Parts: sequence; C-alpha cells; structure tokens
Amino acid sequence: MKLRRYRLLRISRLRFPLGRSIVVALALGVLVAALAGAADPYRQTREFREVVACERASGDCFDKEPVTIVDLSTYTTTSTTTTMQTDVNGNTHMSTTTTTDTHHMVTWQRADGSQQSRDMTSTFYSKAKKGEPAALRFYRGELVGVEVTGGAEWFLPYSGAHLALWLFLAYFGLGILLWGLFGWWDEFFLLVSHTFSWMFMGAPLLLMTTYALAYGLATGAELVIQIGIVLLFSVPGAVMLVSSLND
Repeated sequence: MKLRRYRLLRISRLRFPLGRSIVVALALGVLVAALAGAADPYRQTREFREVVACERASGDCFDKEPVTIVDLSTYTTTSTTTTMQTDVNGNTHMSTTTTTDTHHMVTWQRADGSQQSRDMTSTFYSKAKKGEPAALRFYRGELVGVEVTGGAEWFLPYSGAHLALWLFLAYFGLGILLWGLFGWWDEFFLLVSHTFSWMFMGAPLLLMTTYALAYGLATGAELVIQIGIVLLFSVPGAVMLVSSLND
C-alpha cells in the first residue's frame, strides 16, 4: 500500500500543468518540422561544398563571366532597437539604441551592357577599382562570387540561406522547449525580451555553422576573427538572458 502511494506521488510530481504540456508539445513540433525542413537544404549545401572543394583544387568548377567595375559608392542606414530591461526592484524599463551602418555598393557591367549593383564588404570594396575587370562566379545559374585583382567576395547559395532559416527556426523551437520544461519565462510581458536575448545569443554561431557547411571551416587568422565575431555578439546575448532570468 505504501509502495503504491509512493509511486502515485512520484507520477504526480512528474506531471506538467496543461499549459506547459501544450508549450512542450508545440516546441517539439517546431523542432521536428524545422529539422525535417532542413534536410533537403542541407543535402544541397553539401553538394555545393563539393563544388567549392573542386574549385579550390582545380580552379575551374564554377561558371565564370567577365565583367567590368563601373561604379563604387557608399550609403548609410540608421536602425533603432528597443529592448525591455527589469531592474532589481522588478520594474520594467524600455531601452532604445540607435546605430548607423555604412554600406559599400559595387556596380559592374556585363557584356550585354546591363549593370548590377550589390552590397559588399569593406574589404572587397577597397580592392575593387573603377574601370578594372572582375569575374562573376555562378553555381547552377546562381551568382555565388565576385573576384577582382587581389580579392574576392563569396555569397551563400540559396540552399545555404534556406538551411540557415530552418536552423534558426529549430533554435527558436529549442528555446521554447526549454521555456516549457523549466518555466524560465514566467511572466508573459518578458517573453519578447528573453526571446530576443536567446536568438541574439545563438544567431552568430548558426550563421558561422552555415557558412562552414557551404565553404568549409576557416583556418588561421580568419578562423580567429570569426570566433571573435561570434563571441562579440553571443556573450552579450547570454549576459542579457542570464541577468533577466535572475531578476
């Protein structure tokens, strides 16, 4: 009799409230759907990776088109981010941060006279020279790279971008699952702030992983720089998340 009561007590302690059980079930559904959705983009990204390896070995695996750089320009954009913060007394305050970003635009002209512009990194922008030749690199008709003398810029293929989106969704589902299991976000009005911190913490690593799957893991100084960028964004996100959970 005592043994039966003990078992019933253990079972009752393991039971989740209905609301939390629903959250856990939804989170598992999101995780499963995201991982299933990522399967095909992952396969396509691995196929792209094989072509990248071939290109590095022989230098003639991507389709190539010669173009001419016809214009270099810059412009700035301003963005405002608003976050909620909770002080030691439990009071919630709104915090607004404004940042200004400089974009580097490179325009090239194709053999048929048509022109195309694209935002590039500042490093590539400094290498590109107006009036000098460049080469576009294509993978199955999709532009994946631009080369100039002394520099190159490579882009994620569509499959890589789709893979990144599915990974972000899976990571979001993981956060909801942890919320459902451990009840970290007890107050609904803090959910947005905690979700932002969670996604901000994981986004750099997810992007680095996607690029590594497409182009291979960087080495040497480039790897150090990438790790530094991941830490630069992930650590503040982790600090924001932990501090808000401890309030």
